[in-house]
Amino acid sequence: PALGPREHIPQSWEPPRTVAAGLKNTGNACYLNATLQCLTHTGPLASHMLALRTSQMACQKTTCMMCVMQAHLERAFQHSGAIIQPSCALGAGFHVHKQEDAHEFLMFILESMEISHQSCGMGLDLAGREPGLIREIFGGSWRSQITCFQCQSTSDTFDPYLDITLDMAGAQSVEQALARLVEPEELAGEDAYHCGVCLHKVSASKTLTLHSASKVLILVLKRFSPLTGDKVDGLVRFPQRLDMQPYMSQPREGPLVYDLYAVLVHAGWSSHTGHYFSYIKAGNGQWYKMDDAKVSTCAVSSVLSQRAYVLFYSQEGSHEKGN
Repeated sequence: PALGPREHIPQSWEPPRTVAAGLKNTGNACYLNATLQCLTHTGPLASHMLALRTSQMACQKTTCMMCVMQAHLERAFQHSGAIIQPSCALGAGFHVHKQEDAHEFLMFILESMEISHQSCGMGLDLAGREPGLIREIFGGSWRSQITCFQCQSTSDTFDPYLDITLDMAGAQSVEQALARLVEPEELAGEDAYHCGVCLHKVSASKTLTLHSASKVLILVLKRFSPLTGDKVDGLVRFPQRLDMQPYMSQPREGPLVYDLYAVLVHAGWSSHTGHYFSYIKAGNGQWYKMDDAKVSTCAVSSVLSQRAYVLFYSQEGSHEKGN
């Protein structure tokens, strides 16, 4: 049987206790800088990548995103309190020198790392084993269950995820948006379900729930219209500690708590204009505002009052030796 994430993860998930360096904006690069700060302060990723600097040699390929990110994390923490310029290799293959979407860049980075680790020396500790470093940290899976109203039979399908997109329409909080996501949907009329037992179209219900929870949870608030790029700028409340148990397929003992550690913010009126910055919680528990080259301490109340675009949560206890 396949090993679960708890049997694969690095032995220490403890993030560096210092805050990383500020990042120079070389022109329309705020989306890149804000995203990098969130990933740099992702404890499981940082601790794993920094541990490799002495235990393994990088593959030295200039196109290897695993090596490029490892080099960035090492520089960022070595120059805490200073300003560094991110390597142009971080944006290689992505559109550069124009206003871009930070969430698109985030997924580009994660997918590039996922692909490159297969041939990278840094992936040797996971070579031949699924799901790989990125999936171990950020990956989970959905269960979509359809129940036939006529014969009560059920059909399950499972799909992996690296992030979860939440519809903001009418939602006052992240918990409300999550609750709507897992509400049963009726399949009837033109959308009727072809039951494999009844062998004809029937009314049914479709329910989406989390089958397996990721160690690091990325929640994306759907702020931009895919057609026009116009922005929904409403305030959606989000907690410091988020219980994901109500959205799981199977009940478990006690809550499934996640702790907020990074918030990515877009200031502006559309996806085509504006400015990105982020808030991160360093390993010492202090919150910082990361605005390109400017790094400043802030109170958590300031963080929680933001009109967030992307939220980063870490499963409680996941920094403790493989738990």
